[in-house]
Amino acid sequence: MARSVVNDPLQKFKYVVSIPGLPNGMGFNKVSALKRELGTVEYTEGGYSHTHKLVGRETVEAVTLERGMFASKDLENLYLKSLNDPNFRTTMTITLQDRFGKPQRTWKLAEAWVKSWEGSDFDSSSEDVAIEKVVVEFEYYL
Repeated sequence: MARSVVNDPLQKFKYVVSIPGLPNGMGFNKVSALKRELGTVEYTEGGYSHTHKLVGRETVEAVTLERGMFASKDLENLYLKSLNDPNFRTTMTITLQDRFGKPQRTWKLAEAWVKSWEGSDFDSSSEDVAIEKVVVEFEYYL
């Protein structure tokens, strides 16, 4: 029986990040892992020798985006918008594609805002590309 690429696991190098207000097609070379986790509520009841554990609220972790630094200050400006407008929130989309560019899985991060911006270090003896990073906080997945 021949193997089919349809059943191959997805590879992590082919993805698209979309943030309203940033140019379409703005690429990122790295996106940190997406993580969501259920909290635990502990409840102690008299007469029992153990603690009951109940499902709590879901929490999500911030996402870090990295890209080569360009003359454009789009990411830094997005941070400044979050800094200067406490009501600024947006929905960010991350789409994982198959090797042919067809969308396979999509995550929508609701009520997102840029928590921090980090510029590159500079080194006159290095040939590396300057990298900038933003950390995006959000409240929940849609």
